[in-house]
Amino acid sequence: MVAPPPNDARNVKRYYVAGEFYDWVTDPRALEQIFHWGRSTVAKRLIRRLGRSQFALDIGCGTGLITRFIESSQVVGTDINRWNLVRANERIPDADFVQCDVEHLPFRNVLADFAICTEVIEHLYFPSRALAEIARVMKPKGTFIGSVPSSNPLWRFRNILSVTHPQSEPFHNNFSKPRLKELLSGFFADTNLFYENLLMNLFFTARRPAPQ
Repeated sequence: MVAPPPNDARNVKRYYVAGEFYDWVTDPRALEQIFHWGRSTVAKRLIRRLGRSQFALDIGCGTGLITRFIESSQVVGTDINRWNLVRANERIPDADFVQCDVEHLPFRNVLADFAICTEVIEHLYFPSRALAEIARVMKPKGTFIGSVPSSNPLWRFRNILSVTHPQSEPFHNNFSKPRLKELLSGFFADTNLFYENLLMNLFFTARRPAPQ
């Protein structure tokens, strides 16, 4: 991907820090509500299949749509938007929440045995930077799951599907299977990709490879 002008990259982050006020749990309406219910249901199924972890990270947790389903001895949600974190903390008082940028996670190396990142990297100009940082904080053989918007043509009708979600997002990307596979393979192994939610979400599961 061609590097964006520095001001463009900064403006994207500025928007998500202070320009978005949207509760993923309570605000969706109509078809959008069905869409978010569907993707959270898939994430919950994957989490329960994994079983209980020791230290889990929900990266880009928003207001806790997925965080509330994580089964772990310690759960930490991160988000760049403090408004989101206040609501997530009220909703899930047993978890810890940290405001930070996904490209600069304030955690030591090889800490988490489970990480989830849903509907986040499509908002980043440089998703590989975020994936490198996620890989850094994960233990060898730790499980990483997540989702991105697929390249399904239905996304062209976003204004209809997302009647209550803000339409002012400055940057939004969609992924094909080959493109996402290539991106993940630089940092993770045993990657499995599959479509869900009317083929609009591309989910993945992967593992942090053990040192050679």
